[in-house]
Amino acid sequence: MPVYKDESNNGTWYVKCVYEDYTGTKHQKKKRGFKLQREAKEWEMNFLLKQGAQPSMPFSALAELYLEDKREHSKQITYETKKNRIEKWILPYFGKKPSDSISATDVRKWQADLKNSLNANGAPLSPGYMQNLVTELSSVFNFAVKFYGLSVNPCRIAGNTVGKKQKSLSFWTKSEFDRFIETFDHADPYYTAFLVLYYCGIRIGELEALTAGDIDAGSATLTINKTYHLINGEGVITPPKTAKANRTIIMPPFLVSRINTHLTHLYRPDSSTRLFTASHSSYARQLEEHTKAAGIKRIRLHDLRHSHASLLIELGFSALLVSERLGHENVSTTLDIYSHLFPSKQSEVAERLELICAENDY
Repeated sequence: MPVYKDESNNGTWYVKCVYEDYTGTKHQKKKRGFKLQREAKEWEMNFLLKQGAQPSMPFSALAELYLEDKREHSKQITYETKKNRIEKWILPYFGKKPSDSISATDVRKWQADLKNSLNANGAPLSPGYMQNLVTELSSVFNFAVKFYGLSVNPCRIAGNTVGKKQKSLSFWTKSEFDRFIETFDHADPYYTAFLVLYYCGIRIGELEALTAGDIDAGSATLTINKTYHLINGEGVITPPKTAKANRTIIMPPFLVSRINTHLTHLYRPDSSTRLFTASHSSYARQLEEHTKAAGIKRIRLHDLRHSHASLLIELGFSALLVSERLGHENVSTTLDIYSHLFPSKQSEVAERLELICAENDY
């Protein structure tokens, strides 16, 4: 085993080995700083297994390959979310196990542990979050089946024992929103921000990324072409969630006027000046405080987007128009979320068929 003691570095151990990449080209790998010889040998074995792409590689090595792939082919926020889930909830249980030895029974035992786990606030994990973790683990095994010769995904056999996301839709009616927004001083920047969220139906990250250059007062439009994320404590601007999320929204004149007034309160704004610079948590806190002041039911920030959709549906607009305004990838997404809000037209269909067939003798 090419593991050596490094007398020049406090007697630690290092690894020096040769491996072949996927093209057959040979490379040398050197890794220093192991306190124990056993740790150095274990690292070398895992490294070579990963390079050899064997299904018997430790799950930690498989997860590393999976995350490397996602880093290259996913948005940064998606990659960071996956990385956090895997490192916090999956690797501690499966990390040292050979990937091809993990059974459906192991997966079910892990799911049982999840149901007894607590989040950072000391509360049980929600069924929706646990379902996300189960899906993430299954995705890692699917990756191994597709690219590294794993014979079967044990998650498919184990099934889901943690429950599923509860499909519920909370939103405010216009009268509820009016009660909420009336609790703000009109000079408060949050006043304008919540008007934009409700009357444009944009995501909170899209609001946070808006710049002065995205507003065209002449055509009364707001352009969505980016979104804001806080990743590892740093604000990052990325493209929107999907290609269809790039969109131009026509605003009512009162909202254009409100945004223009808001712009006059910013210090020497140019086209790149962000309109709303508060943090996500600040908007959530303002929502909570002013909801209590208004005496209306609690909703999440994202539910303002649902509220906009429900308003459009109540006003009689089609699913296609709602889909375009919200920036959904396709209209089926809109129907999947809001189909129960669209009024039934069955009786109207029957009545109109009766009218056009009244002169026929059927």
